[in-house]
Amino acid sequence: MLLGVDGGGTKTDVIVADLDGNPVGTARVGCTNHESIGLSAAMAELHRGVQQALTDAGAATHDVVAAAFGLAGVDWSSDERAIDAELGGFGLGGVRTVVNDSMIALRAGSSTGWGIVSSIGTGAVTAGVNRVGVRNRSMSVGWGEPCGSSSLVADALHAVAAQHHRTGPPTVLTDRFLEALGVVDVLSLFEGISRRTLRVDGRLAPLLQQVADHGDRVAIDLLHRSGGQHAAMVVGVADHLSIRDEHFELVTAGGVHNGGGRFVEAFAAHIAAHCPKAAIVPLVQPPVTGAVLLALDLTRSRRA
Repeated sequence: MLLGVDGGGTKTDVIVADLDGNPVGTARVGCTNHESIGLSAAMAELHRGVQQALTDAGAATHDVVAAAFGLAGVDWSSDERAIDAELGGFGLGGVRTVVNDSMIALRAGSSTGWGIVSSIGTGAVTAGVNRVGVRNRSMSVGWGEPCGSSSLVADALHAVAAQHHRTGPPTVLTDRFLEALGVVDVLSLFEGISRRTLRVDGRLAPLLQQVADHGDRVAIDLLHRSGGQHAAMVVGVADHLSIRDEHFELVTAGGVHNGGGRFVEAFAAHIAAHCPKAAIVPLVQPPVTGAVLLALDLTRSRRA
């Protein structure tokens, strides 16, 4: 059997597959991000999901010949070592790999098994692997890089505050944010944010596209800037992997990419200018299928 895992901060999908990659057992459990709930709780939930999927497949732990764990929160080599040590207690047979969940999204979306993935949701990560297996990814720590919809909302709030201070141009974003959050004026908005009585997060990002669609110059500029910034992360990863001038697939995933509009237009334009041979490929398969494919790759590597 092969075992593939896509572990996130909200849910975790597990697939047990035969050696041709065909699913024979599945499970869905909760959060397995150690950054959110701690290592012990994350591993307990992950173990529960693995056992459920194996039971669904009518298989046992020793039947697993290769396993791939794509987990949110695996950001450093120290994370990989710590989690791999915990997985040693699961009793699985065969070989295994532990990677950041961006890598299984790349494997799910790339027809060649290599390339770059740009995953942009509430946060963002850019990751890639070249033809010879060298990997590189953004740090996703918020310094020196954009952070998906959360960055878009932060940029919009800066624009709203700048209008209030009369240091920036007027924007319809002000009225839309006040309306969406149910507050009467800008002072009430930022008082609520500073006193943490208002929940302001990436879920408000679609407001920028709505306002931009009505011609608001500030919203248009913010979306174009953000699209270019995220595309620049792709160019940086391509430089690290020495594939900037090669033909490669650029897999796009996450709600911001899926939302289309001016962000995607700016993203695509920047890629065309700086990685002209890249082919943008929206992710259509569940990322967990990429984990199964990585497990299958492990078996092929052993045979080779």
